[in-house]
Amino acid sequence: MNKMFVVLRHEFRQKMKSKTFVIMTFIAPLLLGVVIAVPVLVTTMNEGSTKQLIVVDSTGKLGKYFTQPESKASRGFKGDESKQPSIMARSLKVEVLSFVTPRQLDSLKKQLLDKNIFGYLIIPASAISDSSSNAILRVTNANDFSSQEFITSRFKDGLFSERLKSSGVDPQFVQKAHSGAEVETLKVSEEKETEDSGIGFGAGYITGMILYVAMLLYGSLIMQSVIEEKNSRVIELLTSCIKPMDLLIGKVLGVGLAGMLQVSVWAIMFATLSFFALPYILLSLGPAAAHVISPISFIYFIFYFIFGYLMYATLYAGAGATVEQVSDAQQVSMPITILIILPILMMTSVMQSPSSTSSVILSLIPFFSPILMVGRIFSEMPPWWQIALSFVLMGATFFGVLWLAGKIYRTGILMYGKKYSLKEIFRWLKYS
Repeated sequence: MNKMFVVLRHEFRQKMKSKTFVIMTFIAPLLLGVVIAVPVLVTTMNEGSTKQLIVVDSTGKLGKYFTQPESKASRGFKGDESKQPSIMARSLKVEVLSFVTPRQLDSLKKQLLDKNIFGYLIIPASAISDSSSNAILRVTNANDFSSQEFITSRFKDGLFSERLKSSGVDPQFVQKAHSGAEVETLKVSEEKETEDSGIGFGAGYITGMILYVAMLLYGSLIMQSVIEEKNSRVIELLTSCIKPMDLLIGKVLGVGLAGMLQVSVWAIMFATLSFFALPYILLSLGPAAAHVISPISFIYFIFYFIFGYLMYATLYAGAGATVEQVSDAQQVSMPITILIILPILMMTSVMQSPSSTSSVILSLIPFFSPILMVGRIFSEMPPWWQIALSFVLMGATFFGVLWLAGKIYRTGILMYGKKYSLKEIFRWLKYS
């Protein structure tokens, strides 16, 4: 047992000293933050810049919809969908002309090509009366979809309102008829009711992907470490003074502790950032976010990470003992990788129907539980006995996998010279 702790300490220190560990622990989260922050900053800066739009309104009635406030322009026909163009309303400076001569049109084109204006919109005189009469927007950059959406939205809203007026229908009456046509979704739990607009689904999917990447990454590190020691014949010296099973357990737990330290550092960095930014994030996401992103959810995430890591890392260690070259590892580890990928493929279906019989059964399968049960927790909290049962099953599976991988590891770690078939590996289980 003491020798196992020696291996554990050695593996932990080796991972701590590696440059990859330092980069992934401290630098990668900062780079990720920069990757997320820079596009947001650039978008904010772009939204603050002013672009000039010239609207040539030959109808004399539609131009006002591009210059007046959002609430009056939209008339409420689109409900909450019209909130996004209001950002563009602040960055587009609109000038309305009722008539232009051919020389003025040439001048507008020249200003456009010289980048003095963002673009100009020509609205024909027959736009209100003729449904086949289209407005034409001329720009040099056809990829500014936000601006184009704003212009199209204002044009269609104004056109709809003016056509109602010409037909003798009061647009205010239509607005009133459309208002209040919303369905508010409330997530009901034993404690309270909260509004949920898909935050739980997003949080569950993101945490599931984090677990998927973590188990795949740390499992691969374990397998690579086993192969390197076997290939360098260092393993022969180690097995002469320590039992293979103790070596296997020490290696799995050593890398696991390094992984837990890494996750803890990420959690501290996230908590530090959250101290300043999370209140604003929760405010923008709504009150439902505070209920979904809770301490108990994070605790469940940690425990499922631990059990998932122990099961898959042990499997990867056993697989690494059957090969000598890293190039052969992919083929051997493919069945284990599939076990990790399958719950990701089922994640959407399980989270959409978290209490269905199939979802409950799938989330209780030990190899699927770390990802699917976390997804169910964020989507709809399962009964406590299902969570407890999943931990019991994962614990039992870990010891079963440890026994199986230990037998393979004990024989395979000292076997050299050829690739081994599945039949031979089963034979190892009998005589080891």
